[in-house]
Amino acid sequence: MDRRDVQEDLADVDHVVAWADDLSAAQGLDDQVRYAIQVCLEEGLANLIVHGQAINGADKAIAVTFEATPLGATLTISDACAPFDVTRQSEPDTDMADMPLGGLGLRLLRSFAGGMAYDQDGVRNVLTLTFASAD
Repeated sequence: MDRRDVQEDLADVDHVVAWADDLSAAQGLDDQVRYAIQVCLEEGLANLIVHGQAINGADKAIAVTFEATPLGATLTISDACAPFDVTRQSEPDTDMADMPLGGLGLRLLRSFAGGMAYDQDGVRNVLTLTFASAD
């Protein structure tokens, strides 16, 4: 399992996505899984950086762990922000084509990740996303 801390800066998202893609490629994951990981990582991190509320003004302490095998991958995004369980959020009834930009995050996560789970580990939020290889 590999781990990387994430800066509270949108400019760091591309670096983290490239890091995860390098790990995915090294494990021989197919292009479809690699793309799904990229989309979910970009969306999850951008939402935390822009909307996450650090507790008591402290550091958001965002971190990503990544574990890949030829059969798929598990991506975990953890943070020290106010609790927010994305798995319990309802989706708008609006058709995706009619939604404004910026309102697609939850749908993207649900569409691209094979599985999604939320937990709290002490004061940290933990979002686990799974991706199965098509092979």
